[in-house]
Amino acid sequence: MALLTHPVFRRLYAAHIIHIIGNEFTFIAVVGLLHDLSGSGLSFAAGTVFRMLPYVLTSFFSGALVENWDKQRVMITVNLLRGILVSLFFFISSPAYLWVAFLLLILVNICSAFFQPAMQVAIVSSVDEKDRLTANSLLQGTTSFLIIVCQGVAAVLVYLFSYRYNFLLDAACYLLSLLILLRLPEMAISSESKKATSFLTRLQEGFRYIASKKEIGQVLMYQMAERVLGAYYIMLMFYILQERGEGLYIFGLLDIPLGLGGVFAGVLVSRMSDRLGERGVSGVQGWTLVAMGISIYAVFHIKPLLGLAVAILFCSFASYSASILSVTKLQRLADPEYLARVFSIREMATMGSFSASCLVLGYGAEKVGSAVVSVWLAVFGVVAGFIWLWSRRQLENREAEM
Repeated sequence: MALLTHPVFRRLYAAHIIHIIGNEFTFIAVVGLLHDLSGSGLSFAAGTVFRMLPYVLTSFFSGALVENWDKQRVMITVNLLRGILVSLFFFISSPAYLWVAFLLLILVNICSAFFQPAMQVAIVSSVDEKDRLTANSLLQGTTSFLIIVCQGVAAVLVYLFSYRYNFLLDAACYLLSLLILLRLPEMAISSESKKATSFLTRLQEGFRYIASKKEIGQVLMYQMAERVLGAYYIMLMFYILQERGEGLYIFGLLDIPLGLGGVFAGVLVSRMSDRLGERGVSGVQGWTLVAMGISIYAVFHIKPLLGLAVAILFCSFASYSASILSVTKLQRLADPEYLARVFSIREMATMGSFSASCLVLGYGAEKVGSAVVSVWLAVFGVVAGFIWLWSRRQLENREAEM
């Protein structure tokens, strides 16, 4: 692929791949550690909160700070800090230090909130607009493929050795990613005009900018709706383990269609959008929400496991397609000087809606059952999809009248 010959994107892509591999090793290891330290399922729920909430809150202001910082140094520093912090999990062995594990989760995710806006600015500044959809598709497709492969490898490593060694592997991945970024070619990213502007002023300008750009605001609302639907995953473990009485390995196997959906989206979305054009892409975005709603209903009402897996695959494909198209659209719509702020606010909005939805859906599933909650979520997806399609049609009519 021609993009992989691009000197900047090639290194960003390689660094991304390596740190995703490490993340998948850590995911299983953190679950094992929290279970060993507390012996309570509640600790995993708390771990989820400690991962998401710091990321959401830090994303509120990280973009405004990153704008005046060297993007390469930000990514290198973040990976150095994450490598050190993740390695410290290895040494936690006593329940008395459970609070340290939660603290490390918080610090790691605070660091991560600075990486995303820096990487988005690096991609936009170095990759031509015509190639960005392909770049985002490649990143998403590869990430989903790695989820499938690396979770399997991580499970084998946990079986053969202690899960604790996964923390050291993750730390090594962060440091290797750092070394790749050290040789990143110089990028032409100007921030001189903002150095005299205070942080609070830039933060306020970021929100005012989004408020003044109606289309950017609509894309953010769309992505928040998609993340609300994506929170169905939090119900899946409860549904599989409690309501269906299946083994934990079944839940693990269902991650395979989840990852495959992302792979298919990464491969097909760029080809599909080239043929459809802007109007067609907006239509696809609306129908992906409708498809997610219908798929979620199917997930919690189909009895055979094979049918359930197919429904998850279809829902995953729609979800990842929506994400790829939306990220590419934001990269195109946002002015370069506001890009970091737009993407940090996007992370805050999308992960915030995902976190809140996880809590609501998890509580609802426990009280009234997953099947009932899935109906509510399905209706929300269908309605949100048709509202998006209607709003696009209204925008097209106004443009035609002008």
